Amino acid sequence: MFTQLETQEKIFQLYIQKLSGHLSPEEEIHVKTMLAEDAGFRDTWKALEEQDRSIHASDYIKDLDPEVALQQLKSKRTRTRRLRIMSAAAAVLILLSTGTYFMFPAKEISIAEFAGQVEKNKQTISLVMANGQSVTLNQDSAAKTIQLNNAVLNAGNGTLAYNSLDTTENTLLVPPGETYKLILSDGTEVRLNASTRLRFPFQFGKATRDVYVDGEAYFKVAKDAAHPFVVHLPLSNVTVLGTSFNVNTYNATQEKTSLVEGSVILQNHNSQQLALKPGMQGILASGKTWSANEFDEEEVLSWINGVYYYHKMPLAELTVIASRFYGVKFMPDNDKFAGLTVTGVMERAKLSEFLTDLKTTANADFHFEQQTILLK
Repeated sequence: MFTQLETQEKIFQLYIQKLSGHLSPEEEIHVKTMLAEDAGFRDTWKALEEQDRSIHASDYIKDLDPEVALQQLKSKRTRTRRLRIMSAAAAVLILLSTGTYFMFPAKEISIAEFAGQVEKNKQTISLVMANGQSVTLNQDSAAKTIQLNNAVLNAGNGTLAYNSLDTTENTLLVPPGETYKLILSDGTEVRLNASTRLRFPFQFGKATRDVYVDGEAYFKVAKDAAHPFVVHLPLSNVTVLGTSFNVNTYNATQEKTSLVEGSVILQNHNSQQLALKPGMQGILASGKTWSANEFDEEEVLSWINGVYYYHKMPLAELTVIASRFYGVKFMPDNDKFAGLTVTGVMERAKLSEFLTDLKTTANADFHFEQQTILLK
């Protein structure tokens, strides 16, 4: 069975063979059948015929070696710019000595169709054990029990709990566009945002409860005065006894810890400390200097409910965040959108609505290429 890209290339091959007179009797029958029964095949074939007439390609075909053209196509070494529904190799019909290119017209898809494709192609959440074994965990899967050599996993509805005495460390990987919840052995709840990794043991050691985060996570730590809970970030550590807070390390040069309740002590790698009170956010810039300010709890924690608010944000910055939030790559025309700021809201389950809003507020046109959105 051909994929959509391969189908376009196959039609292209057949059309070249027809123009050059090298279509076999069996292939003639196949083309006639497809033209009668397959609308997609018929539309592409007609598009080729229209382009043929517009540039008189048939007049030049005698000067073209069809075997060479087909081998170039099959090897996919002939490249022009990439189109949405086919590779450039499938787009080029004839490379003439005059430098003329004969191409398929690009087929546009709607915002809703693209959003549907994104939903179908979501990346999976995975748990990687110390021995290298990996387990796939889906956000919306039904409850199930997974028996491992060193643990019993209980996964379902976007949450993982487990039973194990193993103290070796595991890594939970949450890809772009996803979130996940983990319940640690001491009862601590951890919510992980998109593009986040958490390293943790199934069973904590005797002195402290240590975990390692890179990305964004919200902790609701179970109280245990005898065993401090320590969150290790790339540039600092957060030490608590029992509290709720959010950590964010998406920006490699700036870490943010936002305290909801309880108390925490922040310490950078130079042993400089900062104590936080509820409602305060500690910011570490480039691993050197601490600062503290109040934060908007609704905005900082909105990602837990699948929402992200942005205020007068440069479009270039927003597209980086949106790429992580939705699990697709946004690529803006930096020249067109230079200096443009936007305000609004993203909802993880409503990519179509976000794109529609962006089209209006930023006057943006979209071109979709697999899991990439080009903003023009």
